[in-house]
Amino acid sequence: MEPTPALPPGTRVLDLGARDGAVAADLRAVGLDRYLGLVEPGRLAAARRAAGDLADRLHPVPTPDVAARCSTDLLILRADRARVLWTVRDLGHLRYLAVEHGAGISGLEARLAVLVGRAGGRLAPLGRFVWGGRAFDLYRLPPPHGPAPRTYFSPVWGATGLATRLKEAGLRYAVLRWFESLPVIEPGEDLDLLVADDDVDALRGILESEPGTMPVDLYSVSGLAASDYQGAAYYPPALAEQVLDRAVVHESGFLVPSPQDHLHSLAYHAVYHKGRRSGLPSRGLGPAEPAPEHDYPAELRRLARGQGVALDPWYEDVDAYLGSVGWRPPTDALRRLSSGNAWARGLLASDHDARLGDAELAVFLVREATLAVVPAEQVEAVLDRFGFDVLLATDLGPTARERAATALRGGNWGRGPFPRSGGDPVRMVVALHYAPEEPYDWLRERYPHLTNAETFEAKSEVRRLVEQRVPEPERFNPLHSSDSTAEAWEYLDVIAPDAVGAVRAEAERRAAQHVAPPGTVRTLSVGRRARVDVVAGTDGLVVRKTFAPPFTRFLDRELTALRELGGRVAAVPPLVAAGTDWFACPCYEDTLGAARSRTGLLPLAVVRSMVDVLRELHGLGYDLVDAKPGNFVLDPTHGLKVVDFEFLHRYDDEPPPFARAVGLVGPGPEFPGDVPVGEMGYDARWLAATGLPLDVLVDGSVVTQHLARARYRLRLLTVLPGSPPRRVARRARASVRHARWLATSRYTEWARRRAASGRETGAR
Repeated sequence: MEPTPALPPGTRVLDLGARDGAVAADLRAVGLDRYLGLVEPGRLAAARRAAGDLADRLHPVPTPDVAARCSTDLLILRADRARVLWTVRDLGHLRYLAVEHGAGISGLEARLAVLVGRAGGRLAPLGRFVWGGRAFDLYRLPPPHGPAPRTYFSPVWGATGLATRLKEAGLRYAVLRWFESLPVIEPGEDLDLLVADDDVDALRGILESEPGTMPVDLYSVSGLAASDYQGAAYYPPALAEQVLDRAVVHESGFLVPSPQDHLHSLAYHAVYHKGRRSGLPSRGLGPAEPAPEHDYPAELRRLARGQGVALDPWYEDVDAYLGSVGWRPPTDALRRLSSGNAWARGLLASDHDARLGDAELAVFLVREATLAVVPAEQVEAVLDRFGFDVLLATDLGPTARERAATALRGGNWGRGPFPRSGGDPVRMVVALHYAPEEPYDWLRERYPHLTNAETFEAKSEVRRLVEQRVPEPERFNPLHSSDSTAEAWEYLDVIAPDAVGAVRAEAERRAAQHVAPPGTVRTLSVGRRARVDVVAGTDGLVVRKTFAPPFTRFLDRELTALRELGGRVAAVPPLVAAGTDWFACPCYEDTLGAARSRTGLLPLAVVRSMVDVLRELHGLGYDLVDAKPGNFVLDPTHGLKVVDFEFLHRYDDEPPPFARAVGLVGPGPEFPGDVPVGEMGYDARWLAATGLPLDVLVDGSVVTQHLARARYRLRLLTVLPGSPPRRVARRARASVRHARWLATSRYTEWARRRAASGRETGAR
């Protein structure tokens, strides 16, 4: 055994279950003087008498779960506290853990818990050491998780000592509420601190300079990472700055909001953060929580009287009052807050009645760092590719930039999960999307207010461009957007209120152009660029394809194909009629779906015919970039037809060999034309329908192709994704994952109960 541990200088030590000052004295002797001993309340007086000049370092155990709710580097567990080891997964804030070597049943339990922790990779032994005449086993834990808004300060200082340190540091901050009894902090209460962005790190450094158990919630003005509220600023940043600028000194020595700001900031907290949990009654949103943590109605009445304000503390009335004094959050922030406050959702409303039908409006905000990496025209090209019809694209002047930065995104334009921030918004793009996609389940869970998955996909594509051009340590979020049409109007109201009328008129005009034409029998599809409807014509049914305003270049390709290739290539339909934004061709009966086998393969004869069509087009100097089985129909009378020429490409020079045609292998990085969204290439678009390797499809004989398809079917039944063995294995893995999750959940519940058992006397 070694007498002292090899711990870094400045290591903070929290001794849970301390009995005297002996361990503290030994650690101080080797330079580890940042010590806090937590003693059972009934033993505290005796422990302090025995500790001598270290008596002020001993304090009562505050709560049963203090091991998981503290700020320290090293946690010492005395033998009677070793049960905490079962919850080592809850101790991700620690760097080291020391366990007193005990005998008997408690010692055996500690050794078993250590074995579990070591098996899970959570405990790495560093040796056994003697402090204060007792032996301790020391372990290193995995690197601690990062900072969070909740942190802790030392009871050695108490509130008075903290106020003194903050004053000496000259920091801009304010204790937001429930400060009337300071410096006394009642059990179970915490301090809520608003702090200037420039002072966040310094204030956190003070709080965490000693081992701490007294909770503090730290909120920066603009909602910087680890000092945010649900990913955004706690208050609108301009109002938060006002609170700090007008803060006054409380008799405890802390800075607190001025009386007027105290009323407004507490009312804001009650309405927009707490909602039902505030205890404020509501006239239309349901009953309030019967036993809130604090009596918000009474406190708001008291503060309002002090300001000469007649405030009736009903939820809706307080919201209206805050609106009248400029303290109602922007709708963008209110929508974010509604994720954790259902009552806030009832305050959302939109006064825009633009008639857009199924189309959706979106506002994209390009951030400052983006334009040096992805020029504005490339950003807009990405939006165009995903079907966004740009109505307005403009650089933001200083006033608009300031409004956007403070009123939108909760005022938080920090780096988020990226290595650095993309900066404030500098350019706005307003666009219409004619075929919004319902967000997938995981996307809806992540972004509950998002109404069009294409918005997310377009932003992700711009992020991929940044990733390709920027080293990983310098990457940033390049783009922010509205989540819905309602939010888009709100963004416009904030950034460019003078443009709202013109944008509304143009959006309505374009949306009205992109509706089902007269005589529509049924709609086949509504896509990014065009809608396809079956229409009753004078000579029977025809298929009419109508393009959205900015996508007429795709219409031009369709018309080129039908006019130049119709009659020359049998698979190209005849043109029935055309207009400025539409064309019509015959309505065919498609039997391709019925022709597919149980394995998804098309008949070989059909596959060979598709290849013959593509080969014929290639021979004429054309390539169908978007070629895939889904762009063919098989009519019992008229045979095989191609029905999509939006991405028809004509080679100016000699085309590549047919086996390397873009429609088969996908476009290379130098391809000059439009490229569809989604995965390109043969395996993604053709293999599941053909069951053939590309070379066999293009040049193989019928016999060779039949043999290759037989091998493919065998692989479908044995090893390919979706095969029975793979499905069984997938279900087995899912069952194992579920069993592991269930076992972990049950273990965690048991471990927490076990860790808490026998130590409730430590709570106060």
